[in-house]
Amino acid sequence: MSFDKVFDIAIIGAGPGGIASIIEAKIAGIEKAIVLEKADNHSDMIRKFYKPGKRVDKDWQGKKFEFIGNVTFEECKKEEYLDQMEQKIQDARVADKFKYNHHVYGVSKNSDGIFEIGADHELGIIQAKKVIIAIGRMGKPNKPGYKFPAKIRPRLNFNLDKVQSNEKVLVVGGGDTAGEYAYGLVDMNIGCDVTLNYRRAEITRMNPTNKEIVERYFKEGKMKSKLGVDIESVEPFEEDVEKGVTPPRVKVNYKDGTSDVFDRVVYALGGTSPVDFLKNSKIELNEWGEPLYNEETMETKNVEGLYTIGDVVTSQGSIALAFNHAYLAIQDIAKKLK
Repeated sequence: MSFDKVFDIAIIGAGPGGIASIIEAKIAGIEKAIVLEKADNHSDMIRKFYKPGKRVDKDWQGKKFEFIGNVTFEECKKEEYLDQMEQKIQDARVADKFKYNHHVYGVSKNSDGIFEIGADHELGIIQAKKVIIAIGRMGKPNKPGYKFPAKIRPRLNFNLDKVQSNEKVLVVGGGDTAGEYAYGLVDMNIGCDVTLNYRRAEITRMNPTNKEIVERYFKEGKMKSKLGVDIESVEPFEEDVEKGVTPPRVKVNYKDGTSDVFDRVVYALGGTSPVDFLKNSKIELNEWGEPLYNEETMETKNVEGLYTIGDVVTSQGSIALAFNHAYLAIQDIAKKLK
C-alpha cells in the first residue's frame, strides 16, 4: 500500500480521542485523513481493561464534563459503548480511514515543515501536514521493579483475560482498576479465590463506590485483604517445578517475610504517560511527563501543527474530555488548513 499525497491530518490512536477526531475531521470537510492504531480494532483499551458489563461513564471520579463537539455518547455498559462507537464510525463513513496493526514509533518534522510518521507496517513513512496524538495512558501499564521469571510469566498478567475458573488469584494495586478487577472476579461467580494486595494500609486512590464495595467484600469474607505490605519478589513454586507442572504456580514473597502461592497474579498498577514516545516527538513535557499544550487548541507549545489530546495530556481519564479535546483540535486545524 502506498500513498502519493500528503495527508492533511494523521491521527495516532483509535481510542475515544482518535475516533472523535476522525469524525470531527469528516464533519469539518477534511477528507485526507488517516487513523493509525497499533491494535487490531478501535477502542482497544476499553476492550481489554473494562470487565464485561462495566459501565462506561462520560464523567471521571465525580468531575462533570459537558460535550462541546459533534461527537457524544450515551452512558451504558462496555458492550453497548463499543456498538455505539462502531455505529458512529459507520454513520460518518470513516471506517476506511482506520489502519490497524500499525505501531507508530516516531513523529518528526522534515525540512519542508511536513510531519513524517514512522510505522512498523507496510505503510512505511506517512506524511501529514498536521498530527494528533491520541494515545492513552493505559496502553503502557506500570510494571513492578522486581523480575518476572520466564517460567511463570504466563501466570503474571495485566488484565483479566487469562483468568480461569476456580483459580487462586492475587490482584496487585490500590486504584480503581485493581478494585474493579478484584470484586469483578468475585461477582463473576466462577469460583475464584481472590486476594487484593496494596502496599499501603489504607485504600485512598479508589473512588468512593469502588472503595465501599472492596471494603464490604473484605468484611463479608468474599475476598481476602493483603494491605500495607509490598511484594519483594515472585518465583516459580518449587513443588510444581518438581512435579513438572507447566507453567508452575507463582510463589509471592512479601516484604514482611510472609509468602503465598497463587495460580495467577494480576497487576493493576495504573497506566503511565508514554513519555518516551512524546520525547521522541520532541514535545516539551512538564515535571509529570505530560505535554505542554495550548488548552484552547490542544496544539503543543513547542511543535507547531502537532496536537495532543485525551488522557495523555491530563490525569483526568474522561471519555467526554477526550471528545472535547478532539473537537478543539480539529476546529483549530480546519482554520489553519484553509
